[in-house]
Amino acid sequence: MRKYSFLILLTFVAFFCCAFSEENYNYKFKTEYQTSAGVVTFDHEVHSVDRLNDCHACHSALKAFGGSMTKLLAHNYCQNCHESSKGPTECNGCHHQKKVASK
Repeated sequence: MRKYSFLILLTFVAFFCCAFSEENYNYKFKTEYQTSAGVVTFDHEVHSVDRLNDCHACHSALKAFGGSMTKLLAHNYCQNCHESSKGPTECNGCHHQKKVASK
């Protein structure tokens, strides 16, 4: 019985490792956030592949700030990263004056 339990456990572990591997994750997407200062377009591919290449850095901050993008997260975490990596730090570097189409 222990032998079968171990094989079942091993099968689940292998499945989850494959299912959540980096190759199966769609990191190529853009998200638009409507703010009072204009739309902020976040390009995940640019940030995750071209610039940061460390998922944990942003995703742990996102979790610490409640799990969703907020003004507090953007202005405290993202802006600090932009300052240290020469990203845009002026308001109009991220905020653009257009409206997101309502859903």
